[in-house]
Amino acid sequence: MPNIRKMFNYENKIYLFLLPSLVGLAVFYVVPFGISVYFAVIDNPLSRQFVGLVNLVDTWNNAAFSLAARNTVIFMGTAIPLNILLALTFALMLKPLNSAIKRALTVFFLLPLVIPSASLTFFWDRMLATNGMINRLFASYYNPPINWLNSDFAMVFVVFIFIWKNVGFNIILFQAGLDFISKEYYEFAAIEGAGKIRQFFIVTCTYLTPTFILVFILTVVNSFKVFRDIFLLTGSHPNFSIYLLQHFINNQMDHLNYPRMASASFFIFSFIFVMVLGLYKLQQRQTYW
Repeated sequence: MPNIRKMFNYENKIYLFLLPSLVGLAVFYVVPFGISVYFAVIDNPLSRQFVGLVNLVDTWNNAAFSLAARNTVIFMGTAIPLNILLALTFALMLKPLNSAIKRALTVFFLLPLVIPSASLTFFWDRMLATNGMINRLFASYYNPPINWLNSDFAMVFVVFIFIWKNVGFNIILFQAGLDFISKEYYEFAAIEGAGKIRQFFIVTCTYLTPTFILVFILTVVNSFKVFRDIFLLTGSHPNFSIYLLQHFINNQMDHLNYPRMASASFFIFSFIFVMVLGLYKLQQRQTYW
């Protein structure tokens, strides 16, 4: 009896509230990740012979994987910095405005994020298709009309769609970070002779570092979700310039090539893990002015 009472004392009851979250984490993340790692080191789901790193090497040398990885790096290397830079710029522009205008503009930027993907897909399909609005506007320049998502400009439009849809969320995060920076820091910097530009780099950028890291990680995660919009617009085999890692994984699943699919997923996980770990170490070394 004393042991049973000890199990249900106040401190142990706290862990009971964490149990549903831990179960959900295990069922939907930890267990599937373990299964994915298992598929990455066997030859196929039927014979299930251990092959070590053979699948990883085979996937790394695969031409389709190399194309998808290169396009993904190009997309992320372009879309993520532009998204963060625009979100910070808009957040700084909204900061001095009165609360009513600020709320209205924030909602305006956030609208694309809350609109269902099917509606967004229909809108962009009407804009970018061969008989879409853009071709009608530039009919005198492009004749015959162009299917923009199957052209050399496909990556440009994918980057634009991603930024247009996700920049509003980052604006809110940067606004929250800016609100936590005390005005006294700027006043002290001004007394020391720092101008507006130096105040931005010395005060704003320094104290926004945790927000920068959070925004960067969330933007990277959201960048992998652009596959949903591209898939709805172009299907499983889009233009070569916008064939991303998610297309590769999805096509491997359609062909029931689970070892290669798991290997590609492992590479993505490794990239995100190393990136998050590096940012965490960077934040630990951050010194404030």
